[in-house]
This record gives sequence, structure tokens and C-alpha cells, in this order.
Amino acid sequence: MSSKFSLTGLSDIALGKDLRQEHAVAGKRDSLTVLNSVSFFLAGVSVLFLIAFQINESVSLTWFFLSEAVAFLLIPLLARQGFEKTSKFLLIAYADIGIIILSSVFGDEAMIQAFFVPAVGLSILLFDKNELRLRNLGIMLSVVSFFILDYIIFDRISMTEDGYSLIRWSMLSGAFVTTWLIFNTFSEFKEDAEHQTLELLKKEQELNRELSNKQEKLEEYISQLEDTSNELSKSARAKSEFLATMSHEIRTPMNAILGMTHLLKQDNPRKDQIEPINILDFSGKTLLGLIDDILDFSKIEAGKIEFETVEFRVYKLVDVIMDSFKVTAKNKGIELSSEINDNVSKKLKGDPARLTQILNNLVSNALKFTEEGSVKLEVRQLPLPEQDDKVRLQFAISDTGIGIKKERMDSIFDSFTQAKHNTKRLFGGTGLGLTISKQLIELQGGSIAVESEPGEGSTFTVELDFEKADVREEPLRLVKNAQKESELNGVRILLAEDNLVNQKVMIRFLERWGVDMKVVDNGRQAIEALDEEMYDLILMDLQMPEMDGYEATETIRKLDDPYKRKIPIIALTAAALKEVREKVFAAGMSAFVTKPFNPADLERKLTEILKK
Repeated sequence: MSSKFSLTGLSDIALGKDLRQEHAVAGKRDSLTVLNSVSFFLAGVSVLFLIAFQINESVSLTWFFLSEAVAFLLIPLLARQGFEKTSKFLLIAYADIGIIILSSVFGDEAMIQAFFVPAVGLSILLFDKNELRLRNLGIMLSVVSFFILDYIIFDRISMTEDGYSLIRWSMLSGAFVTTWLIFNTFSEFKEDAEHQTLELLKKEQELNRELSNKQEKLEEYISQLEDTSNELSKSARAKSEFLATMSHEIRTPMNAILGMTHLLKQDNPRKDQIEPINILDFSGKTLLGLIDDILDFSKIEAGKIEFETVEFRVYKLVDVIMDSFKVTAKNKGIELSSEINDNVSKKLKGDPARLTQILNNLVSNALKFTEEGSVKLEVRQLPLPEQDDKVRLQFAISDTGIGIKKERMDSIFDSFTQAKHNTKRLFGGTGLGLTISKQLIELQGGSIAVESEPGEGSTFTVELDFEKADVREEPLRLVKNAQKESELNGVRILLAEDNLVNQKVMIRFLERWGVDMKVVDNGRQAIEALDEEMYDLILMDLQMPEMDGYEATETIRKLDDPYKRKIPIIALTAAALKEVREKVFAAGMSAFVTKPFNPADLERKLTEILKK
């Protein structure tokens, strides 16, 4: 049955288009094309005869040809509803009946019966070779009609007026019956179509309800996702705030411990005081290293680690690392040495702080797990023929320590993991050093590898790429007496620091450098002190009561006095997080010093700021 019906589609049927397909194709089936074309042609002919007999006031023939015209118009539609074969026989039958009626009206002399020949041909065109029986029946229908006309109506029967009336009413009855069958079929199709439409509407309503339910669930999931995302954001912020707070709270007393230890070393201690002071210094720096490892591990996990690109000298960097471990190696009786190949570039661009951190971790591990023998750091430059502006350095840290078993090779870079289960108990440490080093190396596009034999030692090899830097000859500097006068002598500095212990530590350092200083407890007092007199520089702590360092700096930058408004301000921060550093510069500070600070670094930074 057809899935689509419209009286407006009669022109499509006349052109042989298949209404059962969304993409109608003219002449898709030849027999249907013939049926459509002949039906509409004969409908037109019937209309012409209808008009002719209406003019001659022949009522019976007028109604007959009216019924013929309607039948010829409806036959193609009937074929589209699935009654294709019936439609073809009706077309042949109506054509034959029309020929018989016309022949009866006009008589034998008009030779209307000659049209039975194309009627026979029509049967051949309508039924293909696969429908020979139906074709033959159609042909027989036309032949029988011819013989009825030629041998019965014309020659053997003398029709009375009542006979003609009988034939006329029989034909009209047949036409009405045919019309009734056609419209009954259309009615069934319409009901079926309406039923299908209702079912489709019900399915659409069900789908809409399902879609609505799914949309509600989706909105609920989105809401839950937003809540989860908000919770994660809060958790991340809480974690960052916790790290910042812990960093500040731990580094603040560490600044006092390491600062006082440094002062004690410089105060010519007695021999019996030297060892306790060294132990205190070593323990403080170890604790600071653990804190830095945990903070760096959290930064790497959060994807917030960043690298800078500055110029540095490899020789100087290696010398600083070796100097920092000399005392440890000497105390353990281990030979500590370094070797830099002659082809290594003197000056490079990269992140010297992260490189120092990586090498410090590896050298520290080598010394920790070596009880006798040696630890050596070798630096080589590898060729990079396709990179004229870059070089690749290879750092090899070898030791004669306890070594690592093969089955533990891969796990030593895992978080909180060491080579042996009892290593943590024997040697201490968090097990984060190698993890952080590996991640820092890989984040810079480098690689790390290890070779080791249990009981014979290990060799860690690091490869990193650096940019070449312009090498300019620096003027020779004369080495002055260690007791030389500081360049800060006579400089007026305002110190804003709320921690009493850190105040004392800073005062001791600044007094040694000949600084003329004033100490206040918070940012508000710093602004009041600056109103009273002029200072060359301000050292500003960040977290203080009443007014913190950020607010105090912003207030100073808005002062009317142009000289005081532009005074250099250096932040003293115990927080080593990037967010804090960004906030420092956003507030208008000139630089920052991280607690616990290295006295030499602080002095150098103060001098550089004052020379600008």
C-alpha cells in the first residue's frame, strides 16, 4: 500500500512519477507510465465526448462519459494503492466499453471498432513478459469485445429502445460500482493512514517524554558536575592555601634558625661549638630541602610548575654545588669531585635554579647511599648538528655506594619510593627526590637514565638541552680582603616585620653591613615611618597584623611625594608559590626575597636594587 496519497499528485502520476518514493523518478516502471499516460489521455477524450453529447442533449451518454472520465482519473490512483493488476484490467475494460458504446452510437460505418487494435497493443504494453497470462487475458478481453460488437450488436441483434436503456443502465451501474470500489479503497487507505498517523503521534509523544526525562537527567548530571567541579575548585584552592600557609609558617622559623646559625658561624665559635653549629646548619637545610620537595611535588601534580630562561655559567653552577656538599663528603670520608669537559660552552641560557635542584638531589642521594669511596659529577657536551642555537649537556653522577637491584630499577622514580624497603629506615628521606628530578627533566624535554650493580655503585645520567648565550669577556675583579666594607654601608632601610625573632636576625645582618635602619611591626607603621622621614629602601614582610605588605605597598605607590612613591620595596615572603610572587609584583613591589634567605644573596639583591 502507498504511504503517501494526495489529489494534488495527479500531475505526478500523469508524468509517470512514483509517489511511493521520496525521490520521485520519471518513468520508473514502464507499465505504470503507460497506464498513467493512457488513463489521463482517455479521461480527456471522455470529457470531450461528454461535452459533445451534453450539447446534443443526450443525457444517458453524457452520464456515461462522465463516469468514464472519473474512472480513468481514479484508475492511476488505485494502482498506487497496490491494486496495480486490477487497475490495468479496469483500464482495458473501460477502453473496450467506450469503443463498444461509440460504435453502437455511430454505427458500423464509422469503423470505431478499429480502435480495438490499439486496445490489444495496450494489453501488451501494460503487462510485461513475466505476466503473459494476464497479457493474454487482456488481449482476449479486447478480442471478445470486438466479436460482441461485430457479430452480435451489428449483425445479429436488433436492439430496441428498451434494450438500449438496459445496456445504458448496466454500463452506468458498472461505472458506479467501480467508482464505489475505488473510493472505498481510498477510504480504507485514509483510515489506515490516520491510524498510522495516530500511532506515529503516540510514538512521538513517547519519544518527547523520554527526551524530556533524559533532558532532566542531563540537567541533573550537569548540575552535579558543576557542584563536583566547584568542590574540586574549592579543594584545589584549599590545597593551595594550605601549601601557602604551611610554607609560610614553616619557612618563617626556618629563616631564624638558618639565619642565627649563619651568624654563629661567623662569630668565631669555640672548637666545642663548631660541631653542634654544623649539625644545626645541616639539619635546618635538610628540613628546608624536604619542604621544598613537597611543595615542588604539589606544583608538578597541579601542572603549575614553570621554567625560566636566563643566562648562567655551567662552571660556576657546578662549583657552587660541589662547595655545598664539601662538608658532608668530608664528614663521611668520601672523595667528592667534578669534571667538566673542555668543549662545554662557558655560558648558556636555561633554568639554572631547576638544574641546580636536579643535580643537588642526585649528588645528595649519591652521598647518602655511599659509605666509602667516591662521588663524581661529570659534564659533557653532546653534538646537536641540526640545532645551531642549542647544545645538549650530559651530566653523569656516579658513586661507589650500595647500588640498586635490577628489579627495583623502574620503581626508584616512583613517588615516596626507595630502592629497598629498609632504605628509608637506614638513610631517611621522603623518596621524592628522584621523582621530582625525573619530572623536572622530562618537563624540559630531557631524559634521565640509571646504571647500577648492587654493592658496586650507581651512575645517573641526565641529558638536557640549553640555548647558547653570547660570551662577553668580563673585566677581572680584584679579590679584596674578606673584611671589606659592604656597599650597603650608610644606606637607610625601613624593615616592616611582625616576627620578633626574624626582626633580630635581620637586624644582626643589616648591622654587619653598616645599614642605618628602622624596624616597624606592620604595614600601617611603615607608612607612618615613611611620612616622618625618607628611606633608600623598604624591606616589607607580606603577612602582618593591621595592614599587610600588599596593602601597605599599594598605599605607598599612591603617595603624593614622587620620591617616596617610587622608593624600592623588596618583599620578604616565606611563601615560595608562584601565585604569591605574581601578587607581589601586582601590588607594586620591586623584587622579593624568599625566607629563609641566603645572606649573600640578600646583600647582592639589595645592592642591585639600590644601583638601579
